[in-house]
Amino acid sequence: MQKPEAHIAEEQHFVLSSLPPTSAQKRLALGIVAGLAIALYLVTGPFGGIQLGAIHSFVAVYTTAMFVTDTLTAILLFAQFSILRSRAILVIASGYLFTALLIVPYLLAFPGVLAPDGLVGGLQASAHLYLMWHCGFPLFVIGYALSKDEHPGRRPVQSKVATSILRSVLATGVGAVVVAILCIKIDAILPRIMADQSRFVPEWPWVVGAPIVVLCMVALVVLWLRRRSILDLFLMVVLCAYIVEVPPHYYPYPARFSTGWYAVRVTSLISAASCWSFCSMRSPRCTATC
Repeated sequence: MQKPEAHIAEEQHFVLSSLPPTSAQKRLALGIVAGLAIALYLVTGPFGGIQLGAIHSFVAVYTTAMFVTDTLTAILLFAQFSILRSRAILVIASGYLFTALLIVPYLLAFPGVLAPDGLVGGLQASAHLYLMWHCGFPLFVIGYALSKDEHPGRRPVQSKVATSILRSVLATGVGAVVVAILCIKIDAILPRIMADQSRFVPEWPWVVGAPIVVLCMVALVVLWLRRRSILDLFLMVVLCAYIVEVPPHYYPYPARFSTGWYAVRVTSLISAASCWSFCSMRSPRCTATC
């Protein structure tokens, strides 16, 4: 009869959180980040001052795609936790679930998509939800990186894996609901981000851009110092994409529905889907898991 430890060791050969990245995958990661940066600044350089107009159906499609991608990634990571029982994997799975859950109120609050002024919240609600979405994820990455060196003896036993996942899902859900309610109910007393339904306030680089960049930089440093796996590489790509996407939001045209604003959302989808590119370069079984 195969021992559980031997079974885990065998399964580690097929999971993102244990496989070391190959040279090809490192080149792919660098290529994705460089490609996103070049594409963004080619679009926002010559055409950055162009206001394309509000296409609210684009917002609906973008948020739906992000919700599906982040939810599937969370499910993938919860499945890996059920194999390895590493709390670090549970943390980052919860991070993806948290972002997926915040996308729902963000869509409901976005003006013009489901209602002229949004179904919930006031003028600032969707902007604050976007800020919490993009600040929350690097915090989960930091928690993941700091939990990676947990002693195997402290991992939950196999019989309690389902309970651990359920508790994590419930805690993350409660956290996302609390954040959403705060952003929706007290948006009037939070710092202003939107001057109107389209234009950002002059303080946007400090109120939104700086917190996102600082948290992502801290997460990158912590993750870089503890990097070992394909998952680490994938998360660094996502964090770099978060950073690269900040300037085109505001420069040269500080408003929604500019060329930079649309380009940022397209690149977000590309970076979010990069896991499947990494997996497909390793083995057919890994691709099937993703």
